Amino acid sequence: MIRKKIMKNKILNIKNLSKSYGAFKVTDQIAIDLNFNEIHALIGPNGAGKSTLIKQIVGSVKQDRGSILLDQEDITDLSDVERAKIGISRTFQVSSIIPSFSAIENIILSLLNKSNKTFQLFKNIKDNNELELKAKNILREIELIENSGMVASELSHGDRRKLEVGLALAMNPKVFLFDEPMAGLDESGTQMMINLFKKIKLNTPILLIEHDMEAVFALADRVSVINYGKIVATGTVDQIRSNELVKDVYLGYEI
Repeated sequence: MIRKKIMKNKILNIKNLSKSYGAFKVTDQIAIDLNFNEIHALIGPNGAGKSTLIKQIVGSVKQDRGSILLDQEDITDLSDVERAKIGISRTFQVSSIIPSFSAIENIILSLLNKSNKTFQLFKNIKDNNELELKAKNILREIELIENSGMVASELSHGDRRKLEVGLALAMNPKVFLFDEPMAGLDESGTQMMINLFKKIKLNTPILLIEHDMEAVFALADRVSVINYGKIVATGTVDQIRSNELVKDVYLGYEI
């Protein structure tokens, strides 16, 4: 009974995940989890294995061994497409928005993708009030409603980041995987994203890869540190700040 109660608190549970290329172990018996209503940040030096771990979670890289559970369902053998359909949403460091479409058109296209509608239906979106209403609600949530009709290529860098989040929200995921969402943002843009993520996590937990340590420490409920393919520490922000091993991993980086 105790085990069931623990599992109920976890939306994502990864055990002993490993991936090797020849003799090189990219991820080595990784164990990490994500709770409901939580932001769990994954940090580590370049080449530590963060990107490979995320690719294993979304299913684009097949693990050699280990297991992945989403909302207590074993998804270890599912494809990346199947995992996306049941609730894993990943946003990339490089935006995937369509530059020639307006903000609202980008959101609507993502909603259509979630509902498995054909692209041909996109031409009739102005006649679909329900779809447009859903898109506007998402734009309000990401604070982009005033620019809903603006072509995406004309949006500021910060607003394009917000739109990228909106595309992920349209998929109504169980889990968000954010890959360096603060990259290229100035101080005000970073603060905007921090505020947005704090709202999002109340409905959808977030596994966050981020190099901006100030943003990580402002957002994270827990932090895991990966180095040479292994999780070397997991804890609260205060625990990670005071961890001597973490300081060694970052080669004296002041955290």
